[in-house]
Amino acid sequence: MKANLSLLFILLFTTSLAFAQTGSVKGTVVDFKTKEAVIGASVVLKGSTPPIGTATDVEGNFDISNIPTGKQTVIISYVSYKPKEIAIEVYPNQAVLINTTIEEDVANLEEVKIVGQRQSFTDVSVITEIKQAEQIAVGISAQQIQKSQDRDASQVVRRVPGVSIQDDRFVIIRGLNERYNTVMLNDAITPSTEVDVKSFSFDLIPSTAIDRMMIYKSGAPELPGEFAGGIIKIYTKTIPDDNGFTFSLTGGYRGNTTFKNVLDYKGAALDWTGFGAPDRALPNGFPSTRRLQSENTPSEASLNAFRKLPEFYDLKSKSVTPDLRASLGYNHIFELGNMKLTTFNNVNYSSTNQFLPTTQFRYLSFNKEKQKSDIQSSYQDELYQNNVRLGVMSNWALIINPNHKIEFRNLFNQLSNKETNFRQGYNTDNDVEVQNYAFRYESKSIYSGQLGGTHELGARTTVKWLGALGTTFRSEPDYRRFISTRAIGSTGPFQVELVPGSNASLTRGARFYSELTEYTSSFRADIEHRIERNGYEDDESMQIKLRAGAYGELKDRAFKARWFNLTNSGNAPQELLSQAPAQLFDSQNIGANQLYYAERTNTDDKYNAQNSLMAGYLGAYIPFSKKFNASVGLRVENNIQKLQSRQRGGGDRIRVNNPIFRFLPSANFAYNFTEKSLVRLAYSVSVNRPEFRELAPFTYYDFNFDVSRVGNPNLKTPSIQNVDLRYEFYPKDGEMISVAAFYKHFKNPIETRIRYAGSGVSFYVDNAKSAYTAGAEIELRKSLKNLTVSPFMDNLSVVLNASVIHSNVLTGFAGQENDRQLQGQSPYLINAGLYYNDVNRGWQVNALYNVVGRRIFLVGDKDLQPTVYEMPRNIIDLNIVKALGEHLEIKLGIQDLLNQRFRLIQDSNQDQKISDVDESYQSFKRGSYSTIGVTYKF
Repeated sequence: MKANLSLLFILLFTTSLAFAQTGSVKGTVVDFKTKEAVIGASVVLKGSTPPIGTATDVEGNFDISNIPTGKQTVIISYVSYKPKEIAIEVYPNQAVLINTTIEEDVANLEEVKIVGQRQSFTDVSVITEIKQAEQIAVGISAQQIQKSQDRDASQVVRRVPGVSIQDDRFVIIRGLNERYNTVMLNDAITPSTEVDVKSFSFDLIPSTAIDRMMIYKSGAPELPGEFAGGIIKIYTKTIPDDNGFTFSLTGGYRGNTTFKNVLDYKGAALDWTGFGAPDRALPNGFPSTRRLQSENTPSEASLNAFRKLPEFYDLKSKSVTPDLRASLGYNHIFELGNMKLTTFNNVNYSSTNQFLPTTQFRYLSFNKEKQKSDIQSSYQDELYQNNVRLGVMSNWALIINPNHKIEFRNLFNQLSNKETNFRQGYNTDNDVEVQNYAFRYESKSIYSGQLGGTHELGARTTVKWLGALGTTFRSEPDYRRFISTRAIGSTGPFQVELVPGSNASLTRGARFYSELTEYTSSFRADIEHRIERNGYEDDESMQIKLRAGAYGELKDRAFKARWFNLTNSGNAPQELLSQAPAQLFDSQNIGANQLYYAERTNTDDKYNAQNSLMAGYLGAYIPFSKKFNASVGLRVENNIQKLQSRQRGGGDRIRVNNPIFRFLPSANFAYNFTEKSLVRLAYSVSVNRPEFRELAPFTYYDFNFDVSRVGNPNLKTPSIQNVDLRYEFYPKDGEMISVAAFYKHFKNPIETRIRYAGSGVSFYVDNAKSAYTAGAEIELRKSLKNLTVSPFMDNLSVVLNASVIHSNVLTGFAGQENDRQLQGQSPYLINAGLYYNDVNRGWQVNALYNVVGRRIFLVGDKDLQPTVYEMPRNIIDLNIVKALGEHLEIKLGIQDLLNQRFRLIQDSNQDQKISDVDESYQSFKRGSYSTIGVTYKF
């Protein structure tokens, strides 16, 4: 880490020296006759290569830094105005002030027709969208993403006020669990990418593909009615700035992983592509579950089928290679007569590695006299993961004319995660030392496609439509887990534990297979009609806007699992059980009188689920005056959620049928004190539907946590009432200051809890009776221009956002603590960024900071299991970007510079405080992550 800091210091120091012999010019450009500001006028240094200059902002102001000293000439120009040249002399570290006028070029003035697309990816455009939004919103632009060097959407979104990230993938808004967010990709709701939780994995979308990201924190009739934290809209690019290719290559070094020796099992030939699942799957013609369960003694045909399965048990030590990321982009604008066809395409590939030495403890009851708990188990895991992602994005836009546009967007991701986990430690329940193993491979294929159009019908009516299709296919083939033990204090060999006879265990010689397929189709249509008010015929801001729309969505999921146990017939020699995994699980040892696999699939290892949502809305935007406006409306949603499965054991049918019809009103009010400041007040009602997996009774054993995860068919659908108040101030173009307060009341909120069962610990979901959250937020985006005469300071800007949140839960259960915060919610969040951007010299340097307050990870009880908390981590990221000419760019970055430990702590004495008495549940360090990348545009 010291070497990384030294490198960054040298680069920063060298950069600052380069500004010693430069000055700057700033000023204002106004119309000669009207004295009004000229917005967007070009101000360029004559003869500079590459051009040094800028454009005037909404107040006619401009500021150009890092101008070489000496005599210079500034050229000011604008469409239909006479160009103007002004001679100046620039002195070191001083600013030349130019306040001037430009005149209309009446003699050469002709009719000018401008056909183009509004830029939506700049900081200024996003802040303008936030200011003009009728709801409470925050956002981030592609311009700010480029400064931060974030790789994907999960890293991008944590720069947004009130947002934090869990597991480096899942977004939490205002401290609320990820289940309370709705994610939309180009105005289409995304499918859930995880099996156990309701969430969207943001790391699927590369940052280079993002045009902008908006988060709406208050409801509106045209927005989905399912949210509490926020509605996240990610817009991917369709219209490029120019034609060409872009290629980038990045290497990554992680402190506790790269070049380290780790244990890894032999995989399949196509693992490097992300398509390694077929080589691990059960082959066609493999005996059915019914056939294997009907065999009292395994038949020779069944034994042969198992002998032919891939073994993949060869465990070896290897040195981890550096991470690799590559991306190829192609953009083009085709002129088709009076129409334009544009395309934005990107293919990206990454292979990354993570080694997590993880410490885990489980405890018996807390001893009040000793002020500590007796240890039930103590484990040291060596978890190695290799993640591969192959992504393809292809977006097209047909611009028929300025009033009609059709867009076709496609995003496909192939992801895989190959895990090897070697666990050592002891368990006092059985007084044994353990050496446990888990070999896992997960593959996901995710596609999202949308076809939509925007049509201006005359000057007052806009129609938008969108059809979307989403598919998710997930495969977890041949997940192998087994336990080997010996008596505590023994020096003898470890022996693999196998289940005898008809017993079953997911941990003892188990091979687990699962598949999930989900299809989502949706369609929406929206219409807006604008009505001019008397006396304001030429003022668009005073138009009344009437809106109506419809939305339909069908979702269908099929999940099935199948698993087997390696069983000891009773005749296998004991010395065989002491062999290494590759020898023990060799196919030669499979036989009716030796070791054989028994079918253990349960009746609840399969479920099918469907969801049908039909919605319609009416809304209106009413400007009562230039200062006061309101956006009100009603959304109606009819949702039918169904699930079919069977009870474990007896096989009784489980049928979930939850038809819910809801009226969801919303109202947003805004009062503009001036053109630069306003206050907003919002109210809305929303819902939060259970995820399919949360309803399914299926039990899944999570080796990494050593727990079972269980669903709950009796879950209720929570409802939420939301109230927001926010003050916004826009000092200058591209700057923003806001202060907000919010309150939410939940009925039947869903939480993840921990409980003891007969076979161990399980995580399950259940409804609490009610809860509320109340909080405050502040956001600052400020440029340091004009604060000093230093050109260096003129290139600096700061971004700060912070949230403070309080919540309280009424569980409604005996044995549960009522006076506590909501599970998954953080009491505070802080994001801060210091950005340096010298466009003329091609330097970008930034430092970013993030911390999330202590939050409940698992809800415990008053008796056996204390509540488990996730502790805060301070995260600092540093990045440097240098442009070398117009085509080449080099990026250096260090993420998680402090490398603080991830810690889960259980509240052992159950006082809702974390002190020295409370004990570690799980902890690990991810390792600081350094990257160097090259991007070439051609």
